[in-house]
Amino acid sequence: MKYQGKVSFIAEPLKVWEVVMDIDQFAACMPGVEELTRIDERTFDGVMKAKVGPISGEVRFRAQILESTPPTQLTSHVDGIDSLTKSSVTSNITMDLVQGSPGETELTYLAEVNIKGRLAIIGDMVIRATGAQVIDEFFKRLREKIKTAPV
Repeated sequence: MKYQGKVSFIAEPLKVWEVVMDIDQFAACMPGVEELTRIDERTFDGVMKAKVGPISGEVRFRAQILESTPPTQLTSHVDGIDSLTKSSVTSNITMDLVQGSPGETELTYLAEVNIKGRLAIIGDMVIRATGAQVIDEFFKRLREKIKTAPV
């Protein structure tokens, strides 16, 4: 599955970058993330509670920053296992930040998500809709974090 889009922020790219790179602020924006542990500067382990259709459970994951070019591009990879069905979830994510009008930043993202196991049986439509809701809520929360973050 692919998720892609563009989101605008009323903030300079550096401010958006700083909030995105602050793992605590980033995690607070991601619905369902309850635990996050820094392994090193580019690796994090976490737990995310999730509900997809009739199935709810926890996904234990490891997120790694593969490449970053401050404050314009970030590439990351996430591997996770669902606690209930033992399904695997992997995602490759790229975010690009571009200066828009003065005081504005345009963030484009591409997330390629692969699910294997019983969770994949639920079907593309249910999983795709849930993923879209999580992404929408993430950017809503991120917009608020950026709005209230110090300059």
